Amino acid sequence: MRLRLLPVVLVAAVALLIFKSIGLVTQGHYALTGTEFAQAQQADPNLQLTPDEEAAARRAADSLFASTSGVDGENNGDVAEPTIKDRDGNVIPLDQTDENALSERAVLERLSQRRAELDAYSAQLDTRADLVAAAEARIEERMATLEALEKRVQTLVDQFDAKADEQFTALVSMYENMKPTDAANVFNQLDPNVLLRLASNISPRKMSTILAAMDSVQAQQLTIRLANLNEAAAMPAEQMDTGTDALPQIIGQ
Repeated sequence: MRLRLLPVVLVAAVALLIFKSIGLVTQGHYALTGTEFAQAQQADPNLQLTPDEEAAARRAADSLFASTSGVDGENNGDVAEPTIKDRDGNVIPLDQTDENALSERAVLERLSQRRAELDAYSAQLDTRADLVAAAEARIEERMATLEALEKRVQTLVDQFDAKADEQFTALVSMYENMKPTDAANVFNQLDPNVLLRLASNISPRKMSTILAAMDSVQAQQLTIRLANLNEAAAMPAEQMDTGTDALPQIIGQ
């Protein structure tokens, strides 16, 4: 009896479909083991198919391959997108990494721009500090010049005062060496302030002889002013009163 191969082909196609499905579930890791694989290899090569059986087997194989290719297409549609791990070990899709790279680049550019602005502002502050330091140096130089000028003026004033005192001392000495009557005639016509200054610097013994030769009214006024001058010199500075009420009243005789 001739062996009918159509059922065998159908069974083999169904088995292949089952193995293909199992391979899709297990990521393609399966192996044909056992006596069936050995029997398939040891099949009789002299077995021949009739034209009808060959056409039926071809149609079954075409339908089998079409079904498996459809399953592969569906499975390929569900394949996960390519990913990458960041420094922290987090899985990130490649499209997101591109967006993150763009965002990071924008942040770095902004930080670089901000750093440039800060450097420019720091340069402006340094320039202002240099200007302030230069202005302070000029002010200190001018102050030093003014201090030197003040010292020079004070020196000239001191020299003038010393010379004036020297001249006044010589004038006092001249009146002391004059005759009392001659000195009295001059004192009667002098300004009261100049007369007071001269009389206060002439020795009391010499001034007494000059007062005796002076006019009585002039001598009286000079005596009162000399007395007030001596009291003012003896009085403490805080008790001095420069008002007109503090002046002694002259009571006429």
